[in-house]
Amino acid sequence: MKPLAQIERRYELKLVTPETGISVVRSWIRLHPGGFRTAFPPRRVNSIYLDTPGYRNLSENLAGIENRQKLRLRWYGTLSSVVENPVLEIKIKEAQMGHKKQEKLNGSLDLTSNWKDVLSLAKTAVPPSFLPILKQHSQPTIINSYQREYYVTPDQQIRLTLDFDQRVFDQRLSMMPNWKRPLPIEKELVIELKAPQNQTDRITDIMGHFPLLRSRNSKYVKGMMSGPR
Repeated sequence: MKPLAQIERRYELKLVTPETGISVVRSWIRLHPGGFRTAFPPRRVNSIYLDTPGYRNLSENLAGIENRQKLRLRWYGTLSSVVENPVLEIKIKEAQMGHKKQEKLNGSLDLTSNWKDVLSLAKTAVPPSFLPILKQHSQPTIINSYQREYYVTPDQQIRLTLDFDQRVFDQRLSMMPNWKRPLPIEKELVIELKAPQNQTDRITDIMGHFPLLRSRNSKYVKGMMSGPR
């Protein structure tokens, strides 16, 4: 199995506002002096998050630890019972910088089977280098799903994503995947700017044209804190 290219370290900065302001935010993007244009058709992003049995990833985020990671199975499109060719991602965060290690799984995951079978299939489909973290992160926690729009500057250096309509499905008390009973969750709009390390001044200037304060925001933490604790 050939691994996907590793995404290099990049700035990942976020702004958050209520989802009711989406039309205003779209106008900010359209009129931004950075010249943002659509980079890719909108699509739905879906992820199964896996944590340790003691929820170490959640605890590290809540404690504000700057260097941390999380594990997820990600796919795009409709949230349904069969997941075709998901991507296993290790998302690594180092202060304001982030990068990913990715591996595409050949085949499908059946979300009508139990979690033991789903994870067993995932373990047989990844290379040996991914097995230690997958074995350690044996607890399915949430399925997270949201709509994403993609924008980019003319030189392709600064990317912007707009995320909304987040839906969270708690897995902590389920033997079988739950992808039909969402948790109640506050509706937010997340603007994320991504840029290479050599674009420090530019991404700061671009962010300054949005009348919002920079915010720490984790869809994983938000989803986890919406469920039973």
